[in-house]
Amino acid sequence: MISGEVLDAALRDLFELSPVPFSISTIDHNSRYIKVNPAYLRMIGRMGDKIEGQPLGQDLPYSIDDPARGERMKLLETRGFYELAEVEMQHASGRIIPTLISAQRRRIAGESFDIEILLDNSERKAFEQAILQAARVDVMTGIQNRSSFETHLRAALAGLSSQSRLFLAYIDLNRFKRVNDKFGHSIGDRLLQVIANRLVEWGNKGDFVARLGGDEFGIVSSYQACDPFSLARFFDLAKAIAELVVIDENLIQVGAAIGLAEASAGVSFDALLDQADRLMYAAKSSGDLIDVRSELVDQPLAVSQPSARARSTAASA
Repeated sequence: MISGEVLDAALRDLFELSPVPFSISTIDHNSRYIKVNPAYLRMIGRMGDKIEGQPLGQDLPYSIDDPARGERMKLLETRGFYELAEVEMQHASGRIIPTLISAQRRRIAGESFDIEILLDNSERKAFEQAILQAARVDVMTGIQNRSSFETHLRAALAGLSSQSRLFLAYIDLNRFKRVNDKFGHSIGDRLLQVIANRLVEWGNKGDFVARLGGDEFGIVSSYQACDPFSLARFFDLAKAIAELVVIDENLIQVGAAIGLAEASAGVSFDALLDQADRLMYAAKSSGDLIDVRSELVDQPLAVSQPSARARSTAASA
């Protein structure tokens, strides 16, 4: 039978040698460290630091005191434990470390202490983020995909007020089928990547750019009510799309049919999509290399190419 002294020594060795971070703290308001093991110090990049006697909360650079901490303390008071709570710690380098913490409140020699076991959750969080990113990003072009676009648009519409404006641009590439037929789908795919990059470069802080599928793209542009808006900006986008591209010594040009719809507070998701889609098909039917259609009345646009036009349906009706 193992004596108490031997067991105590074994437990002390387990605490010191364990690769799993442990901490023991007081249960007072400040929850001060009494003891941490080397694995704990390694995790936060503080080997050699003396942290005993210091509070667990926001006063330390390596602890992050979040709003849920009060709930965790309440669980210790009422249940005596909690398990696998997600808590962020800060490494000495400033890097945030996602952790899972399980804790128990124990009474030893007439005093109560909180014993915490921490698990570094960085790999799991990184994996989850990668999965989430993959669900949002178009694999071919690297920009946002249709699912992400629809999620963003719904949120943007829900957040509209009298102080904000939102514009939806539906973009369909003109003559793209000819590129695939003449040069093959590999060249066509690379062309889509070039066009996606041009859309991103054109965009500003308030623009959300996505590939909707095939040769169709969408842009959600958000503005404050006091911000200036110009239809000419989207005509410039159409011209940027139509700039020549060289791929494997092949000189390629596509154009753009753009339908631009404005949303005000209360406009539904489906109604806005239908409006932009209808305007885009009107632009497509013109047969021009580039054509921008909108129901907005905007300043006259200077057309620099014979085959390029931009129209406001309200102005031309």
